[in-house]
Amino acid sequence: MISLIAVIVLGIGIVVGNSWHTKTQQPKVSTTTITNSTAKGEASKEEKEALKSSEQALSEATKKVVDSANKKEEPATPQQTNQPQQKQETQQPQTQQAPTPAPVKQAVPTNNKVVCIDAGHQRYGNSAKEPIGPGATQTKAKVTTGATGIRSHRTESQINLEIALKLQRILQSRGYTVVMCRTSQDVNLSNKERADIANKAHAGAFIRLHCDSSDNQSVNGVTGLAPASGNPYLSSSIVSSSQSLTRAVVNGLCSATGAKNRGLSLVNNMSGINWTQVPVALVEMGFISNPNEDANLTNDAYQEKVANGIANGIASFLH
Repeated sequence: MISLIAVIVLGIGIVVGNSWHTKTQQPKVSTTTITNSTAKGEASKEEKEALKSSEQALSEATKKVVDSANKKEEPATPQQTNQPQQKQETQQPQTQQAPTPAPVKQAVPTNNKVVCIDAGHQRYGNSAKEPIGPGATQTKAKVTTGATGIRSHRTESQINLEIALKLQRILQSRGYTVVMCRTSQDVNLSNKERADIANKAHAGAFIRLHCDSSDNQSVNGVTGLAPASGNPYLSSSIVSSSQSLTRAVVNGLCSATGAKNRGLSLVNNMSGINWTQVPVALVEMGFISNPNEDANLTNDAYQEKVANGIANGIASFLH
């Protein structure tokens, strides 16, 4: 805009200058001519014509200057605008951000003569968080204390350990090498760390022992937890073998004890399963929120039946 005003002012200056130059070239009128009324009228007419000519020239010059300035400020046509943009896109193509790599789903070589047993929970929980699987953003507490028997007031962690030690003895008597995640209540092992123990042992079966609990005291029976198909953290072969192992363990336990078989629950949010690279089975051996099952699971003879039934299920899977 400032450039436009400058151009207009320059044009006006040029026209006025030309007008003045033209006016100075008019014949000079003598003093005596000016005093004559007729001569005075003729002189005024000439001055008027010169002024009119100057105004006309100024108007035409101004119009040219404004038209020229407006023409410079006209927006470019679409074709003129697109051409340089297309060139720029050709010279500097947009780069796409690489997608976040998916977690590596892998299994480790297993030994069918090796069994890893995890007595679920421990005396004191650890509320610190850990991812629920490789590459997961969701986290859970590393380990909790578990439930408490409604009648026995025994902790789940203690019941799990008692049955785990019986299962260890039975499996060893059958010729298996048994790796225990814990043999004491006083440990601090996260669910991921327990899975790592089974992975490093190349266990043919990783057995996780738990007791269930419900607000409804009448609920009872044995449930197996296994990874669901399409689990984002496990290979399809581990998912399939884990489902088979879990089914075999639940069936063996129920056959040995007569407990209700509640079948399998397929899940993808269990840290101790998702970090495992060998066949894994989590068995809820009964509801300690149910008075009868709580009494059974704290009974030494019943625990022996549970351990024998689980060992039978493991054997049917590994052989």
